[in-house]
Amino acid sequence: MPECYKTQVNAFYQLELNDLYAILRLRQDVFIDEQQSIYNDIDNFDQSSLHICIYCEGELVAYARVREAKVSELAKIERVVCTKSHRGKGLGATLIRESLELIKDRFSCVDVMLSAQNVASDFYLQFGFHVQGLPYDDGGIEHIDMHLAQ
Repeated sequence: MPECYKTQVNAFYQLELNDLYAILRLRQDVFIDEQQSIYNDIDNFDQSSLHICIYCEGELVAYARVREAKVSELAKIERVVCTKSHRGKGLGATLIRESLELIKDRFSCVDVMLSAQNVASDFYLQFGFHVQGLPYDDGGIEHIDMHLAQ
């Protein structure tokens, strides 16, 4: 990862207000504005998640959240996003590697799930994820559930 990138991991209560605003803004800019996906981004899971932020010169440029699902011994990787100007620089891979390490170190989960946009499913295959189920519409974008047994 190039020198300007700094990764920071925080629980919700550790986030500064400006960091939280930057997270919500990045998710809105990419998912809602750029991709025209209308979905409930504010879903009450941020409070129970760990937030992985990658900054470049003080600007949030990539983000993901991880959390334990309440229904089973399952962790979820969600909201994986990168600004358009920083795509293609390996930040997505950094987010996934960091997410998997956090899950391994901090959670008691055995399995990891994520909901991938269909166009990105090949990206997740390289980390050992497997497609589970059939494609479905999520906010106007086709997604597929993916699973990784730890």
